[in-house]
Amino acid sequence: IVVQISLAHELISLSVLNRGPTLPQDIEHRLFDPMVSSAKDAREAHLGLGLYVVRLIAEFHGGTVKAENRRDNSGVVVTVTLARAHSV
Repeated sequence: IVVQISLAHELISLSVLNRGPTLPQDIEHRLFDPMVSSAKDAREAHLGLGLYVVRLIAEFHGGTVKAENRRDNSGVVVTVTLARAHSV
C-alpha cells in the first residue's frame, strides 16, 4: 500500500494505491454504494460498507472520492479530494 498526498490550487488529495486485483468494470459505478463488495467468494467476510462510509465522510466535508484501476492494471487507486482549509 502506498499513500500519496498532493496539493493543487485550493484542493488537497489523498490517494491510497494498492497492488493486487483490479476493479471489475461492472462494479466501478456502484463501488461507493452501501452493501456493495467486489469479493468473488461469499465465504470471504465483508459488509460492503467501507467505501460507502468513505464517500459519506468525503461528501460531509464537501469533497469527492473516486476509485480507478492503476494505469498499469497492477491494482487500484482510491482518491479523496477536499478543499484546502485556510488559517484564520
